[in-house]
Amino acid sequence: MRLRQGKVPPATLAILAAIAALGFTMVERFKVDVREKWYREKREAAETVKRSHEVVRELRRKAGLDIDFEKDPDHTGLIGADDQTGPLTTDKGYLRSKQIAARPNLAAIVVQLLREAGVGKGDNVAVGLTGSFPGANIAVIVAIEKIGANPIVITSVGSSTFGANYAELTWLDMEKALADAGIIHTRSIAASVGGDKDKGIGLNKATIELINKAIQRNGVEKIEAKTLVDSIARRMELYEANRKGKPIKCYVNVGGGLASVGSSFVADKMIPTGLSPDLKPQTYPVEGVMLKMLRNRVPIIHLLDFRKLAVEYGISLKEGSVQEVGEGPMFSSRRYNLVLVVGTLVGLALIVAAAVRLDLRHTFFGKPALTPAQPAVTLPRPPESGPGPGEPVL
Repeated sequence: MRLRQGKVPPATLAILAAIAALGFTMVERFKVDVREKWYREKREAAETVKRSHEVVRELRRKAGLDIDFEKDPDHTGLIGADDQTGPLTTDKGYLRSKQIAARPNLAAIVVQLLREAGVGKGDNVAVGLTGSFPGANIAVIVAIEKIGANPIVITSVGSSTFGANYAELTWLDMEKALADAGIIHTRSIAASVGGDKDKGIGLNKATIELINKAIQRNGVEKIEAKTLVDSIARRMELYEANRKGKPIKCYVNVGGGLASVGSSFVADKMIPTGLSPDLKPQTYPVEGVMLKMLRNRVPIIHLLDFRKLAVEYGISLKEGSVQEVGEGPMFSSRRYNLVLVVGTLVGLALIVAAAVRLDLRHTFFGKPALTPAQPAVTLPRPPESGPGPGEPVL
């Protein structure tokens, strides 16, 4: 092959630009769906949560409670009453947060957070639940079980608005029904009234009596403590007694139960929603279970701001929209096809090198090289000499 002499012709450069543009178009056009880490566990957890909705809807039907499809557009059966009709309401909640928490794909987020916290098969996970977010409660238990870990659950029964705040349909009732149906295999080891001071300060006696009946009919030990500090200490004792000689690998809190978070200020402002691997050096007003776990070097997963989780992990926020199980960035994402990218780059590099270095006209068509015009050479003038023989002298 003959090497090129001189500059690359404009026509060759135009062809190289067209080939490069074609390669870029192919790389952008032919992206592939790549499954994210722990895809199988995430998908199975979300599908299990989806099946749990059938059980809750049937339980709700038996209790004579209709589903308000305007408030519960996904037909989960997990959206409770507002403060006018919910007899177990402890404080105000936000409907949109309850709707997001009821979406099955939340379980995939919990799987992700647990794995990032280092939780694996056979590990103990302490869990603090409330009645406020029954959808998230299901997602947490299902996610822990799908990983193969062991949930140790304590519940505060009271609920904010739109949660499990019906007397006939508390979280403990849902939990038992789901366990009986084989959806989950975990029951709460103990329960408290919840609300202010974790014992329903400010609730009327009738409401507290309804909560006590729910605890009793579900066969769960009741936490009875004089103060919030005592309630926190009792929970720590119960987690310790039920860990069966193995350390607690992670603590998961759902909602704003005071025994778990210590105070609403800690839950809302000091501990962010999501995974916290260690305790930041700050002054905390009250150390609930969540902070005590962090002080013991146990990472925590705090689930309270569900709108933030939805934005961060790609759960649809659009009201009335339905995100199918297994859809979204938690499961898979569109990425460049690395084989195509590398192949295109190598191909372009070879084509450019050949076009720039080789005389392609000579190689393929047998034509002479196109070389730039040579500068004119001026020959030296011969020196003058005398006349030859017979020539006249001028």
